[in-house]
Amino acid sequence: MVNLDEALKILENKARREILERLVREPHYPLQLSHQIGVSQQAIMKHLKLLEKSGMIDSSKVPSEIGGPPRKIYSVQKSFSL
Repeated sequence: MVNLDEALKILENKARREILERLVREPHYPLQLSHQIGVSQQAIMKHLKLLEKSGMIDSSKVPSEIGGPPRKIYSVQKSFSL
């Protein structure tokens, strides 16, 4: 986990706060977050990578139900507070 200053810098972005708010409730795919927040999927992926690198979220691969490649789903596995 990052230190307080780094965490505050990461969370100053409204889109990242909205992503975290949704991931705390339940795991989401990037496309779901993109539709819910109203931000491009490319921007969502950028935010997810930063949040995952900081240790605030985790990802896992889920096999496709229709035979396609596995998809990444993101969730919050650890609790933290500021």
